[in-house]
Amino acid sequence: MTRHFIIIVAAALLAACSKQTPEERAANMLRDARYALHHHLWNEARDTIYSLRKNCPTAIEARRQAILLLDSIEMNAAADSLKLVTGEEWERLNVKRQFFERKLQEDLKSIHN
Repeated sequence: MTRHFIIIVAAALLAACSKQTPEERAANMLRDARYALHHHLWNEARDTIYSLRKNCPTAIEARRQAILLLDSIEMNAAADSLKLVTGEEWERLNVKRQFFERKLQEDLKSIHN
């Protein structure tokens, strides 16, 4: 499924790139990253955000949203990993999850101020 998702995203991006503004392309990429997040496809979600940052440098609002989305991806990925580990590894991942929770809250505050 992962390879299929990447192929679909790549095809959609290639088809849309020539006709869309940077904000429209970035909005589509955000949608794809949210889809991947919803389906627990952490690497695909991250890769889509990194691609947005690289390929849409002038899509300022989308890039701002991408910061929050990447924090959510990292927080959810760490929380998901907590289910699979114990001991010191659990503690390390829990600290990571807590970090991204706090960072997400701070990012939200700065956007609303």
